[in-house]
Amino acid sequence: MADKKYVMMKWKDGWREVIALEGDTVDFNKYFVIERLEQYGRLVLERPKGEYPGLIVLDRAPLELEKVALVGMDGERVLKQTSTYREGTRLEYNYELQKGPGDFFAEVVDSIKKVLTDKGISAKALLAMPEPGKSQEIGKVARVANILGGKSQPDLVSFMEEVLRKL
Repeated sequence: MADKKYVMMKWKDGWREVIALEGDTVDFNKYFVIERLEQYGRLVLERPKGEYPGLIVLDRAPLELEKVALVGMDGERVLKQTSTYREGTRLEYNYELQKGPGDFFAEVVDSIKKVLTDKGISAKALLAMPEPGKSQEIGKVARVANILGGKSQPDLVSFMEEVLRKL
């Protein structure tokens, strides 16, 4: 996962998404939700000194985001609401990204392993399949493991291929 990095996100209802990031992403910076008539979450990512921070805008249940993990970084970050700020009709919820007790990425890998075992297929056999069947089958495994591409299906497939290579 050297040239690409991925962020894993989990909502309170169990929904999990993966999004590809710039390869030089370093860490999380902050998370906040802005509410006007609608709500949008903003996950700010640290990048090397001199680079603009990365930004992921979340429109699906942004107040329900439970935890995030930057793949390749130890552990997970859980979100704890720290403050609310109102300016006119705009309401802003600010969160602290605290180091969590678990390993969200390991949890995701375990769910992928379980799906492969239940289907009776190995990671190596799945990766050896010809296209386009391979991408479709990888998508099915991810769906059963409750993992979706947050912004695009190719992000999900490339993430899954990287995980499968390591199994």
